[in-house]
Amino acid sequence: MKSIWNKKWVDDIDYLKEELIKNHVNLFAYIEEDEFNKKIEELKKIIDKLDYEEMKVEISRITASIRDAHTSLIFPARKFIPLKFYNFNDGVYIINSTKDYENLLFKKVIAIEDTKIEDILEELSNIISYENQYFFKAQSMKYLQIVEVLYGLLIVDNMNKIKITLEDGEHEIIPVSIDNMTYTNDKLPLYAKKSSENLWFKYLDKEELYIKYNSCRESESESIKDKIEKIILFIEKNNIKKVTVDLRNNLGGDSTLFEPFIEYIKENKEINNKENLKVIIGRETFSSALLNAYNFKNNTNAKIVGEPSGGKPNCYGEILKITLPNSKLVVTYSTKFYKLIEDDSIDSLYPDEIALETIEDYKLTKNIVFC
Repeated sequence: MKSIWNKKWVDDIDYLKEELIKNHVNLFAYIEEDEFNKKIEELKKIIDKLDYEEMKVEISRITASIRDAHTSLIFPARKFIPLKFYNFNDGVYIINSTKDYENLLFKKVIAIEDTKIEDILEELSNIISYENQYFFKAQSMKYLQIVEVLYGLLIVDNMNKIKITLEDGEHEIIPVSIDNMTYTNDKLPLYAKKSSENLWFKYLDKEELYIKYNSCRESESESIKDKIEKIILFIEKNNIKKVTVDLRNNLGGDSTLFEPFIEYIKENKEINNKENLKVIIGRETFSSALLNAYNFKNNTNAKIVGEPSGGKPNCYGEILKITLPNSKLVVTYSTKFYKLIEDDSIDSLYPDEIALETIEDYKLTKNIVFC
C-alpha cells in the first residue's frame, strides 16, 4: 500500500510542479528556480513518513514558498474550532463563538495544546500564501480554526478534542463541521455587522453616511449597480455631506463594479474633500478592493485611514485553478501581473492615518474607525 501511496503523491507533486511552471505568469519572481525544485524533491523523499493531513500541509508549504498571495492551496477542511479568532494590536482574542462556548468570548488566547500562540503563528507563516504581514495576520486567524491544519503541523494529535489555554485557564473544545459553525455573538462593532452582504449603508448622524463594501462580487438578490443607485439617491435626497467608505474586509472580485460610485464622488464637490470623504482600509483589503482603494487615493480627495492593506500594490493575480489528478487537491495560481506604483518594494497601501485596533476598541459596538 505504501508504494501505491507514494506513487500517487509523486505523480501529484510532479503534476503541480509542471503545471505551475507552465501556466503561472512568473513563477520565479520571488523564489529561485533551484530552490523551488529542491523543495519539490525534498517533499517527494518524505512522502512515506506523512499521512494525508500532513501531506496537505506540505503541499500548502510548497505553494506558500512562491510568495504570491494568489497562488495557494485551497485547503480542504472538515473540522473546525468553533471559535472565531482575531489578531489585535494587543494579542489574539476570541471575537465570536458558537452557543456552547459563549463564556470564552473576548478572552485572550495563550496556547493551543502545549504550543504557545506565538509559535503557532510562526508555523503558520510557512504554509500560508501572503505578500505582507497584514494579510498574514488576516489569513492566519482562519487557518487557526482548521483542525486539520493544526494536526498536520503536529500541534494537536487528537482531532476530536482540543485544549485551548486562555487568560483564565485551560478549556476543552470539541471541533465541529462547517454546518455547525453558527456564531451567536451579536455584540459586534458596526463594521462587523452584515458581513455576508456585499454592499450596505447606514445613515449615522450629522449628515454622514457609512458605506460598507464587503465584496466586489454580485449577489443573487440585488445587483451592485442597483445598490449604488440607491446609495446615490439617498445622498441626494438627504443632503449628505460626509461619506465613509469601508473596504477593510473586502478581499476583491471585480474592481469595475464599484467604479460608478467612485465616479459620482469625484464630481460631488461637497463630499470630495479630506474633511468629508474617508476611506477605511485594512488587512483584508486585497486584490480588486485594493484597486478600488487606489482609485479613491489617486482620483479623489479622500483621506485613507485604518491599517495598511493586505494586498500588495504591485502583485500577481487573475487566478486559475489546478486540480491534482489523484488527491483532487485544488491549487490556485496567478495569470497576470498588476502594477499600480513604480516602487515594487512597497508591500502595502499605507493609510494617511493609521489606526490599530485593540480588543477594547472592538467591543465598542458603534466603532467604525478602527480596523
